[in-house]
Amino acid sequence: MKINGIYWSAIVRSLLSLRRDAAHQDQADERALLMLEALEQGGITDAELSALLTSLCPASLYNTISRSLIGYLDFNKMGTLAVYLSAAKNIDEMLITLRQHQLRWFHTRCGLDFRMEGDVVHLSWAAGNCALTDILHAYVLLGMCRHLAGRHFCFESMHAPQPALARHLLGELSDSPIHEDNQIAMTFATHWLTTPSYYYNAQIKHALAGALANEPLVSLKARVEEIFEQVANPARLRLESVAGALGMSEAAFRRKLKQEELTFSKLLRQFIHDRACQHLLAGGKTEDVATQLGFADRRSFDRSLKEYSGINAGQLRKLGHRLQFQKGNSHLLDVVEHLPPLPDTVTRLLQLDDHTMTLAQVRSIVDSDPIFQAHLMGKASRATYGKPPATLDEAISRNLGLANIKQLAVLFSAQQLLTTQSRFSDLALLIDSMVISHTLFRQCMDSNYQNSEQTKQLLLFGLLSLLLIFHADCLFVSGAINHWQHSASFGEFVQALRADYGLCVYGSTSLMLLRWGVTGSINQSLWALCHGDTEEADAAPAYRVRACHDIAVTATLYGKEAARESLNTYTQLSDDERTRLTHWLAS
Repeated sequence: MKINGIYWSAIVRSLLSLRRDAAHQDQADERALLMLEALEQGGITDAELSALLTSLCPASLYNTISRSLIGYLDFNKMGTLAVYLSAAKNIDEMLITLRQHQLRWFHTRCGLDFRMEGDVVHLSWAAGNCALTDILHAYVLLGMCRHLAGRHFCFESMHAPQPALARHLLGELSDSPIHEDNQIAMTFATHWLTTPSYYYNAQIKHALAGALANEPLVSLKARVEEIFEQVANPARLRLESVAGALGMSEAAFRRKLKQEELTFSKLLRQFIHDRACQHLLAGGKTEDVATQLGFADRRSFDRSLKEYSGINAGQLRKLGHRLQFQKGNSHLLDVVEHLPPLPDTVTRLLQLDDHTMTLAQVRSIVDSDPIFQAHLMGKASRATYGKPPATLDEAISRNLGLANIKQLAVLFSAQQLLTTQSRFSDLALLIDSMVISHTLFRQCMDSNYQNSEQTKQLLLFGLLSLLLIFHADCLFVSGAINHWQHSASFGEFVQALRADYGLCVYGSTSLMLLRWGVTGSINQSLWALCHGDTEEADAAPAYRVRACHDIAVTATLYGKEAARESLNTYTQLSDDERTRLTHWLAS
């Protein structure tokens, strides 16, 4: 993990100055001076930092460091965040800012948080791999609090994995009792939170606010997932243990989850199965993955995965195997892994129940995101969706369709997220063709194939992988574009991808959907569409989905004459279906 070099180099320089004044210089100082440049650039590891600090803080200097280091610390040398914190109105404002931007200070999602219980403030964070760095963090934080609230500020109690070390390095500054615990925690009186700082400087804060704004806030979800990452067998985790790691009571953790409309079971389930998909696609054996994640046996793991993703472990391994051994296609897995997450607005829409969601619910979610709302209105105003809407309600209910809004939101967001990384010349038109395929199916296919939510998802989601195939980081993107330019139709392009790269567009779409948390039977259906020679894939609805995709994309991007040629290849369509498609192409 890359460390916060500016922060730690300031602490190391303070230690070097103290050691020089204490006439305690040796080879450790020489090594530290040689490492300073690499340290400032964040070019040393956690282990190297730990070894460096240990060499500069021998037991013989503990009392001197505890008593005097605070006088050598210079917050102005510790980076943007430290300077901003030192200019805060009070400790309360300082801690709120530090909690939001803790990655700049700790360089890991350590779950730093503080809460008030009566007259006492509880401040805590997850301990790292090096006890000394944790104690030095606490030392600097104590120094920051005294800078803001005065030299009489003190912790009332403290907890640390190595309390003896904490007593040695903090004992000269604080006589508070220090107890053993698996996290770093301290308490202090609540009146210190609002004690005004004489160093408050609005101009400094305003000047630095822009730099801090570029640092993403650490959400509760991200902090919980960080804890999941650190556990060997996450499937065995319980809510109370995660609450403890966050420094919260079980009740407080449940309240925070509820406030952010999260559930512990859903977060854990999504995390476990995301990791399972990664391991299986990379070729991991089902039994090994089940054991690694903490499942009791393979059967329970396979059942849980199938319920979540819609496909079983064997199918995921087979898909990963196809990608890994077909001319470098394994790189697609890396591209998928680094795709940006769906916007929170879209994630919230996906959580609505298909059978009970209302226009008011959808509008309330979209209203909270002006950027997405503008994008939605812009999309609904395209000729593909009929008369331009005058209001958001018209855009959702009339142009886009309330029943389709969740799938369309994913498509539009995918376009937003990936346009700048795409090598395809007109991504908006490609997305439009996916929507047209759904319209084509509804207007032209026989009525006994209509009204299936699964079919609608296949039509709207099925070709999402084209954004992956045309992604600038895809190793064969140039070859894919060459095939596109030299194909006479979309169907011919798909066949060329399969022949040259062993790639199925539907199977690759399932990778994207799994990455974005769109799970369930849709992935099983996509898998079936990949196997056109099987009885399941040749079922009438699947055949018509492929036909509508081919005709819609070909008509939109290759021309209607080319689409008429494609229509002639779909001999299993009924006469009425062929007539309706012919009329549509003539319109």
